[in-house]
Amino acid sequence: MTTVAVIEDNNTMRTMLVQLINSEPGYRCVCACSTSKEALVEVPKHQPDVALMDIHLPDESGIACTARLTEKMPDLQVIMVTVYKDTDLIFQALKAGACGYILKRFRPDEIIQAISEARAGGAPMTSEIARMVVRSFHTPSAAPDPNGLTTREAELLMLLAEGLSNKEIARKANITAGTVRIHLGHIFQKLHVRCRTEAAAKYFRRK
Repeated sequence: MTTVAVIEDNNTMRTMLVQLINSEPGYRCVCACSTSKEALVEVPKHQPDVALMDIHLPDESGIACTARLTEKMPDLQVIMVTVYKDTDLIFQALKAGACGYILKRFRPDEIIQAISEARAGGAPMTSEIARMVVRSFHTPSAAPDPNGLTTREAELLMLLAEGLSNKEIARKANITAGTVRIHLGHIFQKLHVRCRTEAAAKYFRRK
C-alpha cells in the first residue's frame, strides 16, 4: 500500500486528488491539508510515503513547507503539483527536497504514475518541465549574487525598485502575478526585509 498526503489550499482540487488516490487500488490518502501549518503537524503524524504539494499555500510557500517536511522526514517523496512554469521555482522546489514537479493540467493516470515513480525512487516531471530543466543547463550561469538571489529574483528586484506593481512586473517578466508574489516572498526573506520599500532601498545600496 502506498500512502499519500495532499497539501493543497483549493478545496475542489484537494477533494479531487483525495478521491483519485483513494479510488486506485494499492493507494490511500492518509491526510489532506490546506495550509503549511496544518501539513507540518499532520504529515509527520501519518508518515505517508509520498506528498503532493501545491506551491502557493496561504500561510507560506509549498517550497518552504517541503524544506521543513523533508528535514523532519528524509524518506518522504514530495511532488510539487502546481500551475507555475518558472525555472527558478522548479529549481527552488528541487533544492528544498522535492523529487518531482507536475503541472496541474494532468490526466488522472499521470498523477498515479507520478506517485508510483516517486515511490520507486524516480523523479516524475511533466515533459514540458523536464525540457525547461534541460534547457537551463544550456544557459551560461551568471556570477553568484551576494545575497543568494537567483537570476530571476535579481531581475524582479530591479523591476520592483523601478516602482512597478506586481501586475506590471508579471507582464514585463512574462510570468503570472501569483509567481511574482512567491518570488517576492523569497526575495524579502533573503534580503531580510519586510516590505517593498525596504527591498528597493537594499537594491539601490547594492548598486
